[in-house]
Amino acid sequence: MSLLQMAWRNLVNRRIQTLITIGVVSIGVSLTLSIMLLSGGVKQGIIKASEPFGMIVGSKGSANQLVFNTIFLMDNPLANISLEYYHGLEADPRVTQAIPFALGDNYRGYRIVGTSPQFFELKGRPIDPPYFQLEAGRIFNKPFEAVIGAKAAKESGLKIGDRFISGHGVTQAIESAEEHGDHPYTVVGILRSVFAPADQGIYVSMDSYWISHEHHEHDQGGDHDTAQSAAGSDEHDHDEPLGVTAALIKPASYMDLMKLYQEINQGKEAQAVFPGQVIAKIFDMMGSGEEILQYISWVVLGMAGLTIILALYGTTVERRRTVSILRAIGANRSSVFTIIFLESLLVVFLGCAGGVFLGYILSWILAQYIGSQVSITVSITYSWKLLTLVGGVGLLGIVAGIVPAISAYRTDAARHLNANI
Repeated sequence: MSLLQMAWRNLVNRRIQTLITIGVVSIGVSLTLSIMLLSGGVKQGIIKASEPFGMIVGSKGSANQLVFNTIFLMDNPLANISLEYYHGLEADPRVTQAIPFALGDNYRGYRIVGTSPQFFELKGRPIDPPYFQLEAGRIFNKPFEAVIGAKAAKESGLKIGDRFISGHGVTQAIESAEEHGDHPYTVVGILRSVFAPADQGIYVSMDSYWISHEHHEHDQGGDHDTAQSAAGSDEHDHDEPLGVTAALIKPASYMDLMKLYQEINQGKEAQAVFPGQVIAKIFDMMGSGEEILQYISWVVLGMAGLTIILALYGTTVERRRTVSILRAIGANRSSVFTIIFLESLLVVFLGCAGGVFLGYILSWILAQYIGSQVSITVSITYSWKLLTLVGGVGLLGIVAGIVPAISAYRTDAARHLNANI
């Protein structure tokens, strides 16, 4: 029988103690791995969601709220900026693209976003293809036509040609379901999934959004139809002026971008926000929490190492007579040392294997939950940090196995062969 087989049989004979030790190692590895995978996945999801968005202009207030409700379709919209102010940005020679957003209505909890056809031309970089691609149908070209995000279409069951009625507010409310009953929308297009919060949006023209709120204004040129958003409220003042919830501004140059940013923020009517700055703050906040969780996971791994040491050391003490018999029948000190050391390595190996499996399963479950709660698609992919983690735990196992192995190595065979001791 080989030394490895003997080590394995020793572990099987103490299966309860062995399973507990393997379980502790697995928990430590799975917790650490889940933190690494989720933090990386959430960051990538946030970055991907903001890819095509440049500078966003909205009313004065929380920059975080402006970014969250415009890009991530979360939180309540801020107050509107006036239509006149928006047209001023649109006509500015330094601006190459001004895309309006009107937020405040929903269908079964899915945000309805009033915008322009230019929205579907957005790109992450100039050389990239359009960020939004149609899976089926076409872009809206007249009032009360809707283009549905991939997730909204899948979960709501809406298909090309279906009609639906929107409700006021940014969350589903039964009492508001028929408020826009005179103006049902018709689905004309379904977007390909971008694995971002945009998949949960329902996109309609600004003109239809305006009509649904019993307002309508059409400029002489016909290019400035827009809407008054509900701003997260279930009641509307039909006398309030036209406006847009936010506008995505694309400047002609970087210098123009910075000048516009300063001018807008120095004014009293609106604020300009770079999503990247807000995301950086989010990452900073995530970093603090992630660091605390990593400390906790390393403590758990340390406890796993201590458990291995105590379990094997305790077993070694209990088996001094067995070790002495092995020595008496010809096993040398090195063989005894190797058997005990192999037991430690087997426990660590099985614990790491179980921890990696559980870590990926736990990460996938949490990723699905996060995606359903905060509209961020969290991708769980292979991480090279896994090698570092497994290597660190392996080193921990080596250190943990040395102590009981040395104890077995030093066992006095003659003393413990006495049956009375």
